[in-house]
Amino acid sequence: MIKKLIVAIVLMAVLCTMAGARVPQIGDKVRIGVNAGNVYAKYTGNITDIESGFICLKCSEATSSGMIYLRPTDEPVDVCIGIGAIIGLKWLDE
Repeated sequence: MIKKLIVAIVLMAVLCTMAGARVPQIGDKVRIGVNAGNVYAKYTGNITDIESGFICLKCSEATSSGMIYLRPTDEPVDVCIGIGAIIGLKWLDE
């Protein structure tokens, strides 16, 4: 009986911690890490569209393997990233 109670408490604790998971929404400001072969890239911007297989954003900053391709002072560009290439997504405070 005590073992079942302990298992139930642990299971409830695990389920409660999972409730905080977020799903990207249109308008969120995010930084997305992408791994394409031996090239690692980071894109920063606001999500403009989420389709099946792609996340599109108005990119304000982009780096790839340490090189800067788009600075925050440049004009933002539209970028669509395949969900399968994403290795990390971080929400940024505005």
